[in-house]
Amino acid sequence: MDKKLLILLVAFSGIAASAEIIKDIRIVNQAGESYDMASVAAFTSFKVGEQVSDQDHIASSIGVDVNRMRESGRYSYVNARMDVEADGVVLVYTVVAKHKLRRIEISGAEKMKNKKVRKKSELIIGQFADDVVFAQAATKIREAYRDFWYPDAKVEWTTRADDRLGTVDVTFQIKEGRKLGIKKIVFEGNDLIEDKVLRKVMQQKQKWLLSFITGAGKYKPENVDMDVFAIKSFYMNEGFLDIVVSDPEIDDSNPKQARLIFTINEGRRYRVGKIAVSGMETFEEQELRHGIRLQQGDIAAYRDAEAGSESIRAFYGNRGYIRTSVRPVFDANAETGTVDVRYEVSEGSVGYINKVNIMGNERTQDKVIRRELVIYPGDKYNRSRVKTSENRLRNLNYFEIVTTNPEPTGEGSKYDLNVQVKEKATGQFMAGVGFSSVESLMGYVELSQGNFNWKTWPPIGAGQKFKIRATLGTQRNDLDISFVEPWFFDRKLSFGIDLYHRESRYFSDAYDQKNDGARLSLGKPLSRFTRGTLAYTLEQYEVFDVQDSASDAIRAEEGKRLKSGLDFIWSRDTRDRFFNPTRGNKTTITPYFSGGPLGAETDIYGAKVRSGQYWPLIGNMVFNVRGEIESVDSFGDSEFVPIFDRLFTGGSYTLRGFEFRDVGPKDATGEPIGGNSSAYATAELTYPIWTKIRGAVFYDWGFVNIDPLDFNTSSYNDNWGIGIRLDLPGFPLHLDYAWPITYDEVWNDGKGRFNFLIGNTF
Repeated sequence: MDKKLLILLVAFSGIAASAEIIKDIRIVNQAGESYDMASVAAFTSFKVGEQVSDQDHIASSIGVDVNRMRESGRYSYVNARMDVEADGVVLVYTVVAKHKLRRIEISGAEKMKNKKVRKKSELIIGQFADDVVFAQAATKIREAYRDFWYPDAKVEWTTRADDRLGTVDVTFQIKEGRKLGIKKIVFEGNDLIEDKVLRKVMQQKQKWLLSFITGAGKYKPENVDMDVFAIKSFYMNEGFLDIVVSDPEIDDSNPKQARLIFTINEGRRYRVGKIAVSGMETFEEQELRHGIRLQQGDIAAYRDAEAGSESIRAFYGNRGYIRTSVRPVFDANAETGTVDVRYEVSEGSVGYINKVNIMGNERTQDKVIRRELVIYPGDKYNRSRVKTSENRLRNLNYFEIVTTNPEPTGEGSKYDLNVQVKEKATGQFMAGVGFSSVESLMGYVELSQGNFNWKTWPPIGAGQKFKIRATLGTQRNDLDISFVEPWFFDRKLSFGIDLYHRESRYFSDAYDQKNDGARLSLGKPLSRFTRGTLAYTLEQYEVFDVQDSASDAIRAEEGKRLKSGLDFIWSRDTRDRFFNPTRGNKTTITPYFSGGPLGAETDIYGAKVRSGQYWPLIGNMVFNVRGEIESVDSFGDSEFVPIFDRLFTGGSYTLRGFEFRDVGPKDATGEPIGGNSSAYATAELTYPIWTKIRGAVFYDWGFVNIDPLDFNTSSYNDNWGIGIRLDLPGFPLHLDYAWPITYDEVWNDGKGRFNFLIGNTF
C-alpha cells in the first residue's frame, strides 16, 4: 500500500474514533417528564444522528443553546446536560415554558380604575408570562397606588393555566387601603436641635402648596429606616453619641392630614477629651496624629472621628501598607460630658503591585481603562494613587461600579491589583421641544455615544466621543456633528473634529445669518485645573434676506464671506461641579486670529477673557460673580470687522433687562450693529426654596463701544432682577424678570423683561 495513503487512513481513523454521534435529544420538564420537542427545536444546535468532532464542542454549543433559550423570554427555567453512552451522546434539555397571557382581570380597584391598573402593570395580552412576571406587575401596581397617595395598598394575584393551549389568565386582587398624606412631621424630645433642621435630613417630606407637582407628603414606608438612620447620624455628628430615635408613629385620625411623629432622646452633647493612637510599630504616634482633625475640646462629631481613621489608613496606604485597619474606640464620661477617642491600629504589611487585572469590561477596551490608572506593575502600593485611579474611571461615566482589590499572589510582598468594573449604557438618544425668550420654539434630536469606537461595529469601546444633533425651530435650524479622541496617538492629547451648519433668524429683524464650517482642535491638560486648546476653524458666513428698510451699514454686509482662523483657549476650572456649582472659579483666556497668512476673506484679531467665581453662604445660599471682557480689530485688506464678528450684549445670557443684542451701538433705524469692545458683569445670589427649586436675585452691568480697545464705561447699561431656578434632570429651567436701571431712553421704554432659558450659564 502507498505510504501516503496509509498515513491518511490512520489519521482519518483517529478522527473518526474521537468523533461523537448525537444519539438522541430529549426535552423534559423538571419532573423528568417528556416535553414537546417542537417548542425548543429552533434553539438547539444539533440534530439526532449528527456527528460532532468532540465532547468539548458539544458542551460549549449546548451552553449557547441554553443562553439563547433564556434570552428568548419564553421559558421560566432552562438547563441542559450531556449523557455519554456506549453508542453515542444523549442531550437532555430541562425546560419550564412560560404560558401566553390570555386575560387580565382586576378585582377591588375602586379608587383607581381597572383600565389604569392594567396600564400600570405593564402586562400585554399575548406575552409570555410566569409567576416572576406577575410578581413584577404586582410591584408596579403597588408603586402606582403609592404615587396615588395609597401607601398601604396590597396586591395579590391568582392564575388559571391551560397547559393544553399554553395560555394563562391572571386575576389581581387589590386592597387599596386608605388615602394618606403626611401634613406634618413632628419631633418630640428634641430640645437642642430644631424641627426644621431635622426635616432637611429626611427623605420623607411634608405636604405643601406644590405637592401636586413635587409629590411631597406621600408616605413612603420604605424610607422609615433610612430616615431614622439619617436623624441618628445627624445627631452623632453634632456630638450626641447616646442618641435614641424611636420608629415613628402615624397619627392618622385625619388620613389626608396625617402627622408622622418621631420620639427622640437626645442624651447629652459630648466634647472630645483625650486623643490617642495605639498598636503602631513602625511610626511614631505624633506622625499619625498629624492628619486627625479632632482636637481636645471640640464637639465629638462621629464624622470627624471616622475621618481620623481614614487619615491614618491613608497615611499607611500611601507608604505601601496594604490592609491596614483602624478602629476608633470611644470612652464616654456622661458626668463630665467628655469622650476619649483612641484609634487602634493594625499596620498590615508593605506590598508591591505584581499585575493589574482588568475585570468586567465586556465592551470597553482594556487600554481605555489602563490609561486612566496612575499606579502600575512594579510600583509600591499607594492608596491615594489607587483611589485616584478609581475616581478617574468613575469620571469617564462608562461604569456603574468601579472597585479595586489587592489580592495576594503567594509570592511574599507581591499583590495583584484587581480592577473590577460594571459597564453601563453610554449611548443616548434624546428628542424634545424647547423654548427660550431668545430663540423661541425649537425641536431637537440628538444621538450621542460617550464610549465610541470608529473602527468597529457596534461602534463602542474605544473611549471616543461622538455626537450628532439636529435642531429645527422658528428662529434657528442647526446640524452639528462632533467627534473627540481624548487620547490622540495614545497620549493625553485630545483631538476634536466639528462639522456644522447653522441658520439663525434671531440675531436681527433686519437680516438672517447662515454659518457652514469645520473646526479641528488639539487640547492638553497643563496642570490639575488648567487646560490648553489650539483650534483651526474654516467657516463660511452668509448674511441674507436683508430687509429693504435696513440701513446702509447692514446692507453692506449682505452676501458670503470666508473666514480662516486660529484660536487658543487657556482655561482654569476649580468648580466643585460643572452644572450649578457652589464654590470655585472658572476662567478662560482666548486670543484669536483670522486671515493674513491663513488666507480667506476675513482679517481680524482679538482676545476675550471670561471668569466666574462661586462662594457658598449660610443657609445653602450661593453667591456668584461672573463677567467677560473682549476686544476685536481688523487689519490688512479688511477695512472693518464684519458684523458676524462684532460684539453684542443684552438678553438672557448677559443683560437680562434688555432685548437680545440691544445694548450698544445702533444704526439710524435703531437696529444694533455691534461694536469692537465690550464688557459685562453679573452678580447673583441664589437661595433654596424647595428641593430642586431655587430663587435668585441678580444685578447685570455692561457696555459695547465702537472702537477697539475702548473700555470707556460712560455708556454702560445695567439692570436688576429676580428669578427661579428649576433643577430638573436634563431640563434645567431659568425663569428671570429684570428691570432696566440705566438705559438709552431713545430706544428703550425702561419696562421690565421676562427671560426664559433652558440650560446652564457658564
